[in-house]
Amino acid sequence: MTVRWANSGDTGRDVLDRVQRGLTVDMIMTPRAELQTCRRDETASDVADRNTKNFSFLPIVDGEERILGLYEAARWFCERAPQEAIDDNFVPFSEGIVIGADASIVDFVKRADEQPTRLVVSGDRVAGLVSLSDLQQLPVRAALFTLVTRLEMTMAARIEKEWNADSGTGWLAVLSIDRRAAIQEAIDRAKMEDGFVSEIALSQLADKATIIRKRRLIPGSATGLKRDFNSIVRLRNDIAHANYYAETPKMAGKVCSAVRTILRIEEELSAAISIR
Repeated sequence: MTVRWANSGDTGRDVLDRVQRGLTVDMIMTPRAELQTCRRDETASDVADRNTKNFSFLPIVDGEERILGLYEAARWFCERAPQEAIDDNFVPFSEGIVIGADASIVDFVKRADEQPTRLVVSGDRVAGLVSLSDLQQLPVRAALFTLVTRLEMTMAARIEKEWNADSGTGWLAVLSIDRRAAIQEAIDRAKMEDGFVSEIALSQLADKATIIRKRRLIPGSATGLKRDFNSIVRLRNDIAHANYYAETPKMAGKVCSAVRTILRIEEELSAAISIR
């Protein structure tokens, strides 16, 4: 059986797309009832004293508990907060700081380093808040792993299109002697044990990356493509084996960058596959 690409009927990708749509921001947000808030007539010092858990951003509310925007409390983490009102030092409520509760987690992650805290809206109200630190939550790991899996399927389809799926393992010649031997051994074993699906399915993510990079199946310099694919492989390994792949803002930022890279490469591969 050979895996084939179909723009309108790719069952595997369709399933993964549904999984992605089901992994939504409301699964990782802090509910509104649990939010620590502040008022615009409070001083920075007052807010800092109450912010014992070091929340980077706090929603600002009025007397009727309506959310007016976000106050950046992190600016005083490393120095004493002054006795001045926070009234003129907050980000007003706007489209730029909100995201829908039903938005996909990937939609949040791809911009989370640029906008690290977003108010989550549901219907006509703010339902909660999501921040960069939430990238450590388990639903995010599921969303990222699904994203990488979808990319790998697209990579496989692009390679099969280049060599023609019916021609077998012509792409093996692009790989090193050691990798060719390991993949051929896996193919032979799968056929012997009646577990064979396709040749390309028995290659690893790094193998597919090497083939696409060396054959320039997408735009970009050799150096740039190697850097991009290395970041993707690291992300896949981290979410598969590490508990703290986004433990710090810097690490989380690398995750966001890798997600943008994945989405760009997937789009470039899909465009090439669609050309008849």
